[in-house]
This record gives sequence, C-alpha cells and structure tokens, in this order.
Amino acid sequence: MQRRKFCTHVAQMGAASLTLPWVVGSAHAQAFPSRPITIVVAFAPGGPADTMARAVGQELSTLLGQPVLVDNRVGAGGKIAMQAVMRAPRDGHTVAYISPSILSIAPLLDKAIGYDPLKDVQPLTTGLRSSNVIAVHPSVRVRNLRELVAWAKANPGKLNYGSIGIGSWYHLATEKLLTGLGIEATHIPYKGEAPALIDLAAGQIQLMIVSGAGKAFLDDGRVVAIASTGAKPAIYSPGSLPARDSGIEGLKDYDETPWVGFGVAAGVPPAVVQRLHEALVKALQSNEVRTKLAAFGDTQTCSPAELQETVRRELITNRELIDSGRVKLN
Repeated sequence: MQRRKFCTHVAQMGAASLTLPWVVGSAHAQAFPSRPITIVVAFAPGGPADTMARAVGQELSTLLGQPVLVDNRVGAGGKIAMQAVMRAPRDGHTVAYISPSILSIAPLLDKAIGYDPLKDVQPLTTGLRSSNVIAVHPSVRVRNLRELVAWAKANPGKLNYGSIGIGSWYHLATEKLLTGLGIEATHIPYKGEAPALIDLAAGQIQLMIVSGAGKAFLDDGRVVAIASTGAKPAIYSPGSLPARDSGIEGLKDYDETPWVGFGVAAGVPPAVVQRLHEALVKALQSNEVRTKLAAFGDTQTCSPAELQETVRRELITNRELIDSGRVKLN
C-alpha cells in the first residue's frame, strides 16, 4: 500500500515536471510586458529608421498596454546599438531595429563587433522589404543591363558607381551586380544617399542603386532606371524589370532586396518572442503604420524563422564576395 502511494506520488511529480516548461512559458507571456518597452535604433532621429520605429512603437504601445520608447544609439555601423541590446535584460523589454548592414555585413567586417548574428540575435519580423532601382545618368545612353555591359566594355575605366558608404548594403549589392555582369566599375562612397543622388543627377557618377528616396529624380528624368534589384519591380518604378530576368546568366539568382525589421537578444523566453512577433505584425499591418511608411517601401512581415534564414543566406553570399577580394574595404 505504501509502495503504491509512493509510485503514484512519483508519477504525479513526473507529470508535473513535464508540464512545468509550458506553465513557465505561459507565465512569462502573461506577465509581459511589465514595464515600458525600448526600441534601440542605430540611426539618428528623423531618418527612415527612426520614423519607422516611432510609427510602429506608437501602435505597439496601444496593443501591449505599455509605453514604447525609441533610444537612438548612433555610430559604428550599428555596433553601439546592438551592444546596448546585448547588455539589457533578456526579458523582451528591449527590442532592436535590425537590417542587413547590422546583421549580415557589419559582423563580417568587424571582428570585435561583440555579437554573433545567428547565435546572439533572435529575429522577430521584417517591417519593410522592397526592390530598389539600378539607375544611370542620362548621358550613359543605356536602357537595360545588356546595354550597360556593352557601354562599360566600350568605355573602359569610365564607369563610376556611388553608394552610401564602404561596406554598406548598397556597396555589396552593386559589386554582386557587377560580378554577375562581368564588368568593372570604380566605387565612390558617400555619406548618405542624398549627396550620392545629387552627384548621379549631375553626371559625376554614372551608376547607382537608388531607393524610394530617389523617386523624384527618376520621375523627372534626372536619373534613368534600367532594372530592379529584387525578384519583383520596385514599387516606385514598376517598369524596371528585375535584374534576374535580364537573360544574363550571371544574374539568374540575383535578388538583392533590402529589408529592415526588429529583433531581440537571444535568450528571451519563447512565449515572449511569440507575443512580440504577433504584436509587431499587427502593428505593421495597421492602416496607420502602412500609411506612414508608404514612402519608404513595401510593408512586409515574416516569421522569426524566415528572417533567420534570410540573415543566414546573406551572411554566406556576403562572405563569399568579401573573401573573393572584389570588395575594397579601405
């Protein structure tokens, strides 16, 4: 009799231990958030990243019932911001603004970055994701990528391209394009897209990947779109066919689609990750946020696993490009 009672007690304890992780996870989700949430942004106030974080934060505050603050930690290619996220308690109350430059480029260039993009960061969702435009100055009389190849070969040493800086997404995406085309061009780095666009319109550089910020230049013909970088045409230049559809063998897999999104430090309880993901998706898909972000790109959300796979794939292709020696980082 005593033995039966003991076995029953052990069985009950075993059953309780099997359900305990779910109970703990549920408790974490129910208790979250218990204080204000901070979105750490690696860029200055007033820019696209800051605008997106504040628009999403306002909607997120309503959904989660806590204030959402934006903390701008500018500098070192996102290193300062991400290290601040890594130091914060891993309870979901500190969210990072993330992008390819922060997760799939900077860690390859800075050995002292302080975080592993695959092991130390838990992605939540993308926020914006859309094709950009490959554009030329009108004096470069080409209207597609095949004509660009012919022009470059007929004018050796005369093709210069701009980017928003050495090691930026624009820099690497353009070099991948040139590699696929089998041509060379000189990289001219700028401190931001605005001065680069001005020089492209003035003919100081001949080629550049242009975001939606350059729509006015495209609309009035100061620069000419010849292709799009992603699998679909850019929303602000629907007539620009994807580079991968150009029929050029080296570009058949070319799909450079910049994205921005949100993540947390690895170690945040799974139930909290799920709640944050669901709230962010709902916020991003709201009419208010979509309207505020329409000028910056196409609002697209995804699962944490999908974004993790995107980062993994980008790390592979970027590492291959850097290891090839094609990208000059100084």
